[in-house]
This record gives sequence, C-alpha cells and structure tokens, in this order.
Amino acid sequence: MTLTPQRLRRLVKQRERLEKLQEGELAEALRLYRRREDALNESKANREALLDGPSAGGAVDLADLLAAGEYLRRVDREIVARGAALQHSANDVEEERAELMVRRRDRKAMEALLDKRLEEERIERARAELRLIDELATTRWRPAKPGGQP
Repeated sequence: MTLTPQRLRRLVKQRERLEKLQEGELAEALRLYRRREDALNESKANREALLDGPSAGGAVDLADLLAAGEYLRRVDREIVARGAALQHSANDVEEERAELMVRRRDRKAMEALLDKRLEEERIERARAELRLIDELATTRWRPAKPGGQP
C-alpha cells in the first residue's frame, strides 16, 4: 500500500494525538512523584521534630519515652516505605519520558516523510508542466513541411 500525502497527513495527526496523550501520562507521573516527595519530606520533618523536641532537664516520664520511641520506629518505617515509593515513581517518570521521546521521534519521522513526499509530488507536477509546455511549444513552432502537411 502506497503512503499518499493524505494518508501521511492522517498518520502525522494520529502520532500527534499519541504524543499529547503521552505528555499527559508524563505529567501525571510527575504529579505523583511530587506528591510522594512531599510525603517523604513530611515524614522526615516529623522525625526531626521528634528528635529536636523539648528536652527538659527535669524528670522523664517513662510512658512518654516509650511512646516517643514507638513513634520514632513508625516514622522510620514510614520514611523507608515512602522512599521506596518515591524511587518507584522516579522509575515511572523515566519510563514515561523515554516513551514520550519515542513518540516524538516517530512523529518527526512521519512529518519528514510527508515533507519529502510533498516535495516529490511538487517536483513531479513541475516536470509534467514543463513537458506540457515543451509539447505545446514544439507543436506550435514546428516548421510546416512543404506541401501543407504539418
């Protein structure tokens, strides 16, 4: 099947749509990455707030100390889990970026093919016009043969 310019135009438009969809996928992956990054930073801030908390030189309540230790363990587990989720999101963002680059290259290749095909058609039309003009000029200006025959 020959790729006509009309078909190539449709293919280019389809590739543009696919590229726009991929850009949306990348934007969504980036939003999720930022949300997970904010959650990780919040957990780290909670940990720092606990560790930098008021350390009165007075008596220490054992229940408060145990609760703080349990809270610290929970926050540490949360930090590890959120760090892993952030790494997963970073991988997703890189995959979406790579896919977007593939889609862009594909669209640009189709556009280049379309441009080449349009240029070939323009050259062919110009050649056909020149042949027609040459034919007309030849028949018009050809000297008549003696005896009235063309």
